[in-house]
Amino acid sequence: MPLLRSVRLRVGFLFAISIASGASGACRRGPSVPEGDVLSTLTIPSIAGDQLDLQSLTGKPTLLLFVSTTCVHCLTTIPNAMGAAQYKGANLVAIFVSGDAKAAEHVVEQTKFSGPVLLDDGSLRKAFEIESVPYTLVLGRDGHATDAFTGEQDTATLANALASAK
Repeated sequence: MPLLRSVRLRVGFLFAISIASGASGACRRGPSVPEGDVLSTLTIPSIAGDQLDLQSLTGKPTLLLFVSTTCVHCLTTIPNAMGAAQYKGANLVAIFVSGDAKAAEHVVEQTKFSGPVLLDDGSLRKAFEIESVPYTLVLGRDGHATDAFTGEQDTATLANALASAK
């Protein structure tokens, strides 16, 4: 009986700590949000080699999803971001920070991604100080970042961030 009580106390203590740390973690979702018009920085080439029509993205919130062709968490986040963007009527742009066009095309095909796909030459990764992927920026209708996330994100988290984007 004393052993069972000890285990219950430890489990209760660990549960309380996880709740407390989760609550404090909810205040800061991720890295700091870049300043300025982020949308206007998307001047890198698309997967097809042409330029993205930035005008087509204005007026609606946008998810910028920075991914790698070899990242398992990216492959999970891509469909989650697609679901959130569709649910909230938002734009979604995938930006591959590593890998070549052929590898990116394979990921696009595998995930059935339907939005614009860009290939970063390193300039965006450097400008936004991206250290790991997936890295997600939520942009408001004006192209300014309202939120940032690192790591794998679920559909609900991204949909809530889009709903808060102004």
